[in-house]
Amino acid sequence: MNYIVGIAWFKDKATYRRAFEIFTDPENMPATFEDWQALVARECELIKYAGNIALRANIDPEAFVDWCASHGFRPDSQGRTAFVNHVVLEYEKTGKGTLIE
Repeated sequence: MNYIVGIAWFKDKATYRRAFEIFTDPENMPATFEDWQALVARECELIKYAGNIALRANIDPEAFVDWCASHGFRPDSQGRTAFVNHVVLEYEKTGKGTLIE
């Protein structure tokens, strides 16, 4: 059985920098957008190698803060995980989302 694995996704360097500023645990994130891209590339390779599917969970920093507040999370690793899981569940229900090729 193939699993869908969500990946917190940042569309560009500016979005990553803004997210890095609002996360309450920036020490748990790669220091730069380029470092994040390298990490995600490795994660996606492992996901695909295992026969699973990677799904983008696009994080818009301001919308993410609002989402966290409305769902009882802080904008930290637990909030990111909950948000990514939410995106995966929505994909499983609707089929709408962006797969990482």
